Amino acid sequence: MARKFRKTGESGRTILLVDDDRDYLEATRLILEREGHAVITADSGPDALYVAKTEAVDLMLLDYCMPGMTGEEVLVELRKFNPLLQVVLQTGYASENPPRELLKRLDIQGFFDKSEGPEKLLLWTDVGLKVANAMQLLQKSRKGLGYILSATPELYRIQPIEDLLHGILWQVSGLLGAADLFLAVMPPVTEGFLALLEEERMRLLVRAGVGKFSAGMSFTEAVLPSVSGLLHETLRKGTFNTAEGITLVPLCVGDQTLGLLYLEKEVVNQTDRELLLVFANQAAVAIQNSQLYEMATMDPLTGVFVRRFFNQWVIRTLKAASRTLKPIGIIMVDMDNMKPINDTAGHLAGDKALIELVQVLKESTRSSDFIGRFGGDEFSILLPDASLEGLERVARQIQDTLKDRTIAYQGGAIPLKASLGLALLESPESVSEHVSAQYWQHVARFLLNEADVSLYEAKRGGKARAGKPRLIAWPGPDFTFDLTGGD
Repeated sequence: MARKFRKTGESGRTILLVDDDRDYLEATRLILEREGHAVITADSGPDALYVAKTEAVDLMLLDYCMPGMTGEEVLVELRKFNPLLQVVLQTGYASENPPRELLKRLDIQGFFDKSEGPEKLLLWTDVGLKVANAMQLLQKSRKGLGYILSATPELYRIQPIEDLLHGILWQVSGLLGAADLFLAVMPPVTEGFLALLEEERMRLLVRAGVGKFSAGMSFTEAVLPSVSGLLHETLRKGTFNTAEGITLVPLCVGDQTLGLLYLEKEVVNQTDRELLLVFANQAAVAIQNSQLYEMATMDPLTGVFVRRFFNQWVIRTLKAASRTLKPIGIIMVDMDNMKPINDTAGHLAGDKALIELVQVLKESTRSSDFIGRFGGDEFSILLPDASLEGLERVARQIQDTLKDRTIAYQGGAIPLKASLGLALLESPESVSEHVSAQYWQHVARFLLNEADVSLYEAKRGGKARAGKPRLIAWPGPDFTFDLTGGD
C-alpha cells in the first residue's frame, strides 16, 4: 500500500521508497526527510508502479527481494512506460547478484547493500538525484526547443504586426509551460507585455499585453519606478535581466535591440532563461521582418495595402480561383466630399476622414477580404469566393455605417460619404492551364476597370450610392485588355 508524505522538502525532490518491510520503510523515510526530500512509500511492486504512473517522482529506491513481484519484475514493467526514472536498487543479499552485472542488466543507476548503513544509502541517493536532475534538464531543453521549433512557422506567417506581437506573448507563456511542466495542454498565462522602440522619438511603446497589461499603456502605468533603471539597462546592453518577481528579455537582431519582453514572473532556472533567449531571438527576427513587410506593402496613413501590392494580390487570388473554380468580387470606394473636408476643416481632418473611412471598410468586410488604397481618396476591396448577393450586402453595410460617421472640426461636422463600384468575376468552367503571365495581368486590369465603370455610374447618379454591379464571364486563355495607364 502506497503512502504519501507531502511535506515540502528543502531539496524540492520527491523520492519513491519501495520495500515490503514496514519498519525499514518508516526508518528510511525519516532519514530521507531529514535530508529535505519529500517521500512517498510503497510496500509492493504493483503499488510502486501505480505511484510511478500517477506522481512526479525524481528517484525510486527499490527493494530487490519482495514477495509477489520482485524488484527486477517491477523494473521490467517500469521501463515500458518510463525509461527515464532513476532507480537505485536495494538488497540485503548483495553477494548473490554482482552489482556491476545488475547495473548493466536492469538499467539502474545505483546499487545499495542495506548492511552498509544509512551513510551509504544517502550517498547513492545523492548520486541518483544528481543524475535525475541532469536528465530532467536535458528533457526540459529538448521539449522547450521542440516547442520553439513548432512555434517558429507561426512567427513567420504573413500577418498584421499586432497579431504577431500578441502571438509572441502567448507563445512565451506556452514555452514556460512546456519547460516547467513538460506538457502544457492549455498554456499558463504569464502576465506581461511586449514593448518596441519607436525610432523617431527613441521611446518604448507598449504594443501588446497579456493579463493586466494592454497595448497603449504608458510605462508609468505598466511598471514601478524602481524597474525603469533595469529596463533601460536591458535596452542599452541587450542583456537578460531579472529582479524580484519580474523578467526582462531583450528582443535583439544582431547588435540592434528592437524592444523587450516584460514578464511578471522571475525566471531563475538557467535552462528556462536560455530557452527564452533563443525564442526571443526568433521573435525579434520575425518582428523585424514584419516591420519591413509593412513598410513595403502597407499605406502608413490608413494601414491598408498599397496599390502595387494590392494588384499583385489580385493576380494571386485570380490564380487560386482558377484552380478552385470560385468567383471573385471587387468593390471600388471613392470618398465623395474629400475636397470640402480639406478646404473647410483642413488637411489633418482630411487624413482623419480617410482613416475613418478605412475603419468603416474593415467593419463591413470579412477577415479574408483585402483592402487597398488606390489613390488619394480611392480604395478597393478584393473579395475572394464572393457572390453577387455578398457584394451587394457589403456595399449596403458600408453605406449604412457611413450614415452615422462625421468629421468634426471647430466650425461643425462634415458627414462622411462615399460612392461604390461593384464587379463580380464569375467562376471559371474549368481550370485555367497553359496561360501566360500577361494573361493574369490583363484579367486583373479588366476586373478593376469594370468596378471603376460601376463607380463612375454611381458618381454620375448623384454620389453616396453604389453603381450597378458588373458581371463578368471568366475570360478565355487568349484574353487581352489594353487600357492605357492600367496598372
